[in-house]
Amino acid sequence: MQTLIRARQQIRERVQANEFVELDRYFDRLQSQWQQAPSGECPAYLEAVQGHMLVDWDVGGSKALTQLLKAWIYACPKAYHPQVAMGFHCFNRACRIRGIGAADAVSQERRLAAEQACELGAAHFLRAMERSPQPVAAAIGMLQICAHFHEPGWLGELFRGQVARFRPNAHADVEVQEAAAPLLVNYGLAPLVELPQALPGCLEPRLTEGERAKDYWLRQALAWRPGCFEAVEACARYLTPRWGGSYEAIDELAGGPHCQNWDERLRNAIRWLAVEDAFWLPKADQSQHILAWQQTFEAWVKHDLRAKERATLLALRGALRYASLRDCPGALPDFVASVELYPDQGFVEAIGEPFHSFVCLVLFHGGQNVTAALRIAIERLCENRRQVAACALRAAGHQFGLWGFRQSAEQAQLWLDAAVNRQRGREGLGFDVLEVPRLLWAANLHEAAYFLYQQCAERKLPEAAAALYALHCGRLADTPDHYRDAASAAHWLLCAAQSGSQMAKYDLACQRMRDGDGLDERRAMLSVRRMLLDCLGNEQLDGRARLQLGILQRLHGDVREREEGVAFLLELVAFPDAGIAGRACAELGLAWMQGQGTRKQSRFAAIEWANRAVALQPDDPVIEQIRAQILNAHSVVKTFITVCGATLFRGDLEARDLPPTAGGSRSHRQRASA
Repeated sequence: MQTLIRARQQIRERVQANEFVELDRYFDRLQSQWQQAPSGECPAYLEAVQGHMLVDWDVGGSKALTQLLKAWIYACPKAYHPQVAMGFHCFNRACRIRGIGAADAVSQERRLAAEQACELGAAHFLRAMERSPQPVAAAIGMLQICAHFHEPGWLGELFRGQVARFRPNAHADVEVQEAAAPLLVNYGLAPLVELPQALPGCLEPRLTEGERAKDYWLRQALAWRPGCFEAVEACARYLTPRWGGSYEAIDELAGGPHCQNWDERLRNAIRWLAVEDAFWLPKADQSQHILAWQQTFEAWVKHDLRAKERATLLALRGALRYASLRDCPGALPDFVASVELYPDQGFVEAIGEPFHSFVCLVLFHGGQNVTAALRIAIERLCENRRQVAACALRAAGHQFGLWGFRQSAEQAQLWLDAAVNRQRGREGLGFDVLEVPRLLWAANLHEAAYFLYQQCAERKLPEAAAALYALHCGRLADTPDHYRDAASAAHWLLCAAQSGSQMAKYDLACQRMRDGDGLDERRAMLSVRRMLLDCLGNEQLDGRARLQLGILQRLHGDVREREEGVAFLLELVAFPDAGIAGRACAELGLAWMQGQGTRKQSRFAAIEWANRAVALQPDDPVIEQIRAQILNAHSVVKTFITVCGATLFRGDLEARDLPPTAGGSRSHRQRASA
């Protein structure tokens, strides 16, 4: 049997030569091999018919795949495989459009666009069924559509003997339809123009009105290919708790009639899906969870497993031993054995954590055997279009001759391009590109880390420039002196802000406010204000950004903006972070002293707010300086006169003009009423 890598090479050669007829014949051969092989032993056909192998994802993308599939369908109008591939492509784009969030978090336009992509995919699967006596792959595709989303309404109408009419956009607002259209266009897709009006003749009737769509398509696939592992596996993946099922349901499926003629290895492959879905990496102090996973792995290692499941088990156990138990000697052979055992030149690709632990083990603990295994794992994972960290590691390996990679600047640039391109269009496998230089830096491979940071920043990868700014400022741990450079830091901070980094925008805005140069000029002030406004809503920055907005607008805004600035500050007086709340109170003191954004000028209110600030942050030098300014504290006599005058001429202040009563000790506070 051909490996997946060999199949990909054969497919790409035919695609590049535009030999669509020969490409279809090649898919015929792959399908024939799959049908003749023992169940579950020949993954190449179903991997290929997903369409992923047809294009170079580091050069093209989803839109390129759409155009290629259309060209294949046009060149081979009676062919089965291009219709199936287009069906899977539409389904995969629907998943991408919808995202992985909860149902109530999906916008109406995304929901509509995903449903439109699904009905387009369903139409292609039905066309495929008209072109093959045993369209098993098409039935598996329909199973996935119905389980992941739901059966298109018009298809249900056809099964009930009705005219196909229902469309997902039938009840959608015009605004929603207009917003959904670009989501399809991004992938070169368009809504289905004409609904099918008849079912393919090869389809059996549904057993009852209540037969679930996914159960029907599983039954249909197994009727065409009894004991089809891939069909049962596709069904099992939608029996997990995330999809409203249970792990017990997966076990029942593996022990049920659909799998009765399988050997124990295949049944265990279905049961293993529950373990893989449930796995999470406990922290070192979560001893009970660690023990539970140890017992799970000890039990499963005794099971009769295929190479793929055993390799995955070893990788997960290696991650548990390394990250949770801090058992490096125990983790090392698990990872090495996992790489050696994984079939068909692959590696554990759907789970990021084992690879992350594997990389950390090599970087921080080394070892010749494990280093060689890491190189093999990196090379294999680079073949997966959705893995990004492996490409970044490979680039560093080629640039500096690490982990057994041949030193080659050309190869380094090639894999850097792949890493950045995949990061921009990734679908969530593995870990991020920028995690790689972070790990390399922590492992004291500073030159390799800096190389990746710089190359990613030059390719405009978000947050890479911000990381370089932090590096040149010396904020990274153990930063060598020769990396500290104020000019370089300023350059990358500006680049990071221009690339959209909220943290960089905040830092740049604060830097310009500290410098104070030109903020009285309206244009400069608005530029800083815009950067701070862009930071609102960021969980880490929101409070700090509001504080700086309040300060900026109080000092440099017009009358309305000064009032807005005071409003920003008032929102923060009870902020959970006492540092932010205290500084906001101090700034309100200055606002009342100077009459900036307040309804009047009042030294009494200013002193009250300053004292509140000190109560919240008693040792803050900036707050102490502001309080001293308000109290005229450079002179005892002037302080006394200021306090007495403020008390005597308190005026018509209202409760809302003054701070809330401070809790806790009031020692070291000088009340305005004294």
